[in-house]
Amino acid sequence: MSVPKTSISSRFTRPWSRNWSFVSHRSLLNVTVEYLVLAGLVAIFFWRGFVPAWKTPNTDFEDYYLAAKLYRQGYTLEQVYDWSWIQRQKDHAGIEKNVLAFALLTPFSLLPVLPFSSLPPLSAKRGWLLLNLVLLGLTVYLLQRMSRLSARRVAILVFLAIVPLRANFVEGQMYVLLLFLFTAAAYLYFEDRGLAAGLTLAVGGALKIYPSLFLIYFVRKKQWRAAGGLIVGSIVLWLFSVRLFGFETVRTYLVEVLPWPLRGEGQDPYNIHWNTFSAVLHRLFIAEPDLNPHPVAHLPALYAVLQPVCQGLIFVPFLWLMGSSRSEVEREKLHWGTFVAMLLILSTNPGSYDFNALILTAVLTVGYLIHASRVRDAAIVTTLYGLVCFPLSHWVHDSPSGFRTLLAVPRLWAMTALWICLLMISLRSTSVPLRAWLKSREAPLFAGIWLALVVPAVALNLVHVKSEFTDYATRLVVAPDSYLDTDPSVTGETVLFTMMTNRGYLTGVFDGSSLTRLWLDADSFHPAADPGGRAGLAEVASVGSRIVQFPLDAIPLTPEQFAIQVRDGEKPVISPDGRWLAFIRESKGRGTLWLKELQPDTKDTAQDSQEKPMSGSELDVLEATFDPEDEIIFSARRSGQPSALFVTKPGSSYPSQESAPAPRRYPAVSPDGRWLAFSQRELGHWGLWVQNRQTRAARRLTGSDCNFTAPAWYPDSKRLVYATDCARGYGLTALSRITAVP
Repeated sequence: MSVPKTSISSRFTRPWSRNWSFVSHRSLLNVTVEYLVLAGLVAIFFWRGFVPAWKTPNTDFEDYYLAAKLYRQGYTLEQVYDWSWIQRQKDHAGIEKNVLAFALLTPFSLLPVLPFSSLPPLSAKRGWLLLNLVLLGLTVYLLQRMSRLSARRVAILVFLAIVPLRANFVEGQMYVLLLFLFTAAAYLYFEDRGLAAGLTLAVGGALKIYPSLFLIYFVRKKQWRAAGGLIVGSIVLWLFSVRLFGFETVRTYLVEVLPWPLRGEGQDPYNIHWNTFSAVLHRLFIAEPDLNPHPVAHLPALYAVLQPVCQGLIFVPFLWLMGSSRSEVEREKLHWGTFVAMLLILSTNPGSYDFNALILTAVLTVGYLIHASRVRDAAIVTTLYGLVCFPLSHWVHDSPSGFRTLLAVPRLWAMTALWICLLMISLRSTSVPLRAWLKSREAPLFAGIWLALVVPAVALNLVHVKSEFTDYATRLVVAPDSYLDTDPSVTGETVLFTMMTNRGYLTGVFDGSSLTRLWLDADSFHPAADPGGRAGLAEVASVGSRIVQFPLDAIPLTPEQFAIQVRDGEKPVISPDGRWLAFIRESKGRGTLWLKELQPDTKDTAQDSQEKPMSGSELDVLEATFDPEDEIIFSARRSGQPSALFVTKPGSSYPSQESAPAPRRYPAVSPDGRWLAFSQRELGHWGLWVQNRQTRAARRLTGSDCNFTAPAWYPDSKRLVYATDCARGYGLTALSRITAVP
């Protein structure tokens, strides 16, 4: 009996058709789910990120914006890393943000915002946000070209960076630009355009230092064109920065500022919101009266050992696994993405916006794994990446103590798990078992490299902590709400000084036992007391700076008690006999010394006719003080030269310069006139010195590699109070005392 052809056909085609239908429906379902996930992530981004960013001007964007605005207006930026100076400029510009700083930013980083700096702050930020959207779109396009993933899946991975993207847009930061540069460099590198890739990373390194570390990647891979492009591009851009901003600005950043974040002490090193090993170790093992009063134990030496050991365990194993030559393209993409992740986990003070760069890692790694049919590994990487970028910190206690600190850094543990996962994927990608790696000839070599990196770092750390984390008994006042105490002025045993809090800058009055905070209507700086201790002076900054007088025996103060002594004046200093008021008047970032004769019986205290300049336009005056004979000693710098001390008198027409072996600032003459205290710069930090004014013999009072500034004498002419940022972060000083003269 013959069998109909249709029957034979149905026996073979119907099961296949059913299977094809099932696969089609499953594929359609997966695509639908992916589109729904993408739509949800994009909605979260616009709802929680872009829309609030569009409405809010008072964010990190204004740090860049103000510096760019000052540069466009012709200001010298030599003091841009001075916390008080940049805050004063913020007030003069009418920016409403409570505290503004340019503390750890490169000078070059103001340039991307420069085209927007002629606009009002909110309009400028909106223009910057639109540019960031364009850069994000270009990044998605390049990632899709490199990864072989669909644009839909690339976009899911991009917008899965919930917190980094939100933080970047809300704060108006530069990390989407940095992500674009990382991505563009990767695209060029994989297209065998190594020179262009190196030049692109040089731009990133001028904005934020860590992209420059890709030089290690290129050298390890023997990609000399890329390494050359990065080196030459970096040299050109930093020379360009010198041309644009001046040698002193660039020198200050490279020599005085940059070493602090490199050793994990950029800003508040105890802040667990950094989610870094450095912050955790600081929190656990180093005490600081204001910032970390209750560690597990005060063991700075243990921190000095563990910090470089942790860094070495992260850096050296991957340097070993990545190989000494360029791999096939897909594996090279995995190495590039993993190297970016390594830079992030090695960073000592990363904000949540820094982790936008992790988008590149996620896309390249997942693309590699999908291409290798390792779907399970791709899911694990995606999950860990999502945990790093998820707002886990919302469920964490803000100020944990003791070992509870370990529970307060969820991003660090998620990032560590992702890093270990990436290492294992890199190891498996070589098809060489771990045992073979450990027995290879390179194993002793990289063990030696680890020791060569870690041992000197431990030794340097031990020297650093021995000098920096010493006796806190000299601390003048403990004020946990103050991040910066500086510019002390002494009357009797009472010390007036400038404080920086979350609300802004104010005047503190410490009488030896209690602290009073004076809000003088706006940000106030550099207080001074009259010889009798009855009244105080301070600079109050708003659209302009004015010097106001207020009573010290009628606290709390009311606005009616303020009397304006000088309009358009900064940093007041009163002569010991109460006759003269010296102050600084600034023009486009350069200061001129002025003098006014005080007439207490005159009701009109703001008579401009009594004011006269005491320094020429060739000097940029920084600080001033009087001696008992009304001689004025002030610090200033000529164009292109380091700061030095100068001397003049009320009747003199031109100041004379004192010779010195190194730059000097912050002069202070003892009440008996015998001693001059000052700060002298050596090896990138400011040390405290005292000099006998008769014999000219000078000796150093401090020996740490941190800063000691703004000394002021007690009436006994033996003790000094000064500001120091030891164990606190660059420029974030506290007040301490020292016996300068036996």
